[in-house]
Amino acid sequence: MKRFLIYFAAALFCFAACTEKDIDDVKDPVDPEPPVVEKPESGISNVVNSYAEKTVSFRGATISVKFDAAAAWTASLELKTAPEEEWAGISSGTLSGEAKQGCNVRIAFEENDTPEERSAELWVEVEGFEPELVAVLTQAADGAGADAGINKALNTFMHDILKEDYLFADAYNAQEIDLTVSYNDFLSTHLLSLGDVNVADGGYRKASQENPGQRFIYTNIVEIQSTRAVQTGGLGFGPFISTALSANGSDMAIAPAYVRRGSPAEAAGMRRGDLVYAVNGTRLTTSNYRNYMTSLYQSPSGSYSFSFLRFEDNGKGGYDLNAYESGTASAGLHVYDPVLHASIMTDPDDPSVKIGYLVYESFDLNSQEFLEETISDFAEAGITDMILDLRFNAGGAVAQSRWLSGCIAGPDNGSKTFTKVVYNDGKTENWTFDYGYDNDTDNLGKPTYLGLDRLYVICSYNTASAAELVINSLRGVDFPVKLIGGTTEGKNVGMEVAEKVYSGRRFQFSPVTFWVRNAKDFGDYPDGIRPDEFVNNDNASYADDADNVFPYSFSDWGNMDYNIALQWAYCDITGMPRWTHSPVRSSSASLVPDYFQPMGHDAGRSGNLIYATE
Repeated sequence: MKRFLIYFAAALFCFAACTEKDIDDVKDPVDPEPPVVEKPESGISNVVNSYAEKTVSFRGATISVKFDAAAAWTASLELKTAPEEEWAGISSGTLSGEAKQGCNVRIAFEENDTPEERSAELWVEVEGFEPELVAVLTQAADGAGADAGINKALNTFMHDILKEDYLFADAYNAQEIDLTVSYNDFLSTHLLSLGDVNVADGGYRKASQENPGQRFIYTNIVEIQSTRAVQTGGLGFGPFISTALSANGSDMAIAPAYVRRGSPAEAAGMRRGDLVYAVNGTRLTTSNYRNYMTSLYQSPSGSYSFSFLRFEDNGKGGYDLNAYESGTASAGLHVYDPVLHASIMTDPDDPSVKIGYLVYESFDLNSQEFLEETISDFAEAGITDMILDLRFNAGGAVAQSRWLSGCIAGPDNGSKTFTKVVYNDGKTENWTFDYGYDNDTDNLGKPTYLGLDRLYVICSYNTASAAELVINSLRGVDFPVKLIGGTTEGKNVGMEVAEKVYSGRRFQFSPVTFWVRNAKDFGDYPDGIRPDEFVNNDNASYADDADNVFPYSFSDWGNMDYNIALQWAYCDITGMPRWTHSPVRSSSASLVPDYFQPMGHDAGRSGNLIYATE
């Protein structure tokens, strides 16, 4: 800056000292006139679009468009076909960026189940330039014709199993079977059409869930990349609930139901219940928060930072809402740990009382080591009681459900019936609590007996299948189980897995093939297992619930001011009186989430009670 001022002053002095003729005669033989620098017409260069010469699969995909940007930029996607359906969108972490080489916009396409191809335009506006059309993307129509081979192969594969082993095979075989439809539509076409005959294969969504009254089925087919699930992708967030930060404004926040241990989100400093109000610097509002609820839960890639609010004890009998910035969380593969939280609580008036608290997300055989480590810690500590939190457990492998139930039921019940299975031909099998160990079928080893004489279970509409099996099997041998929370899903049927390889692609088919019954021959809970005490009664209103956010929370697992279900179980065990104040409502903070919108039951996550898991 100083150099510029001296030069400018010298130039003025020269101008004042010269005559007009002198100026005309002066030529500078050394320095020519500076060239005129024209502003570039485009702020974007080096566009790389792998789909420039081909269409996106009708099955859906996430693709990348890369480019170099001369300045800060913002991307937008214009749907040229059916814009009202929002069938494609930009991943939240790639909506904008700074000037650099290798900018990346990721666009997620949903499945195209229509007979028409559809197109979308990617526009990017670079600061100081007009918006530019960067890519035109076309998605193929439903592949029923183009993929006739795979449709016929997979439909035939499913049909051959359903006609023999499906729990409702008689009703299935009584209809006309169309093997030419898309394999993605085969099951819904032929199983939903049976009406209430096969209602146990699924059911109707409850009043408190997303799309209430909608029929769904458990039987499913999925394409898999690996038979093992030691690793999982994404950020490690559970599903979110949303909350308005004021009664009349547009500012929103979203709070995760949980943050998995060892996940990128946990490493970035995030906890269950944190109120995220900005992502990568973009504030959440009524117009964009739903996209973030979905993308942060499902995102397979991308880097994110979060601005969030956290309720913290102020030491004065209340909570303050403090603001924080997270570290950067990069979505990607990480070790899957279904133990969402584990701790041991004590009674301050009676140190001999030790309560093991386990929050378990799914019965996953490939994660057995995490469950065994927790149960071993409980046994070594000599717990006297256990609270098993299954509020987000949609089921999984029967073998692991049986192993955990055996740890709880103890050796006196080892030879008793864990569950009976009944097939469509009337054939039955009897599985005992120690069946997998005694017969060397589960390869899980002997259950670690905990010496318990009762169990508390926290449950909700997310609790399904193998999680419900723990409850029903223990009650079948008169082991006391007290349920606190909400009514469970109601999946009293089981599934056996079959695999099919087609053109190098592997598919896993899980049809409902058997009923489950306990030692008392009870298995009649298609509408769910009702809790002994309701925290949330699952109706359409939240005004009559003891905790109208349950099974979610605005604080971490161990905070019993917010985790009302845990508080009730803890107080029952210790004999302490329950406290009824709501710290959310009584907080002195200026931003109090009084206006929340719980996210409904996750589609397709109704539970898999699976026996054949290899």
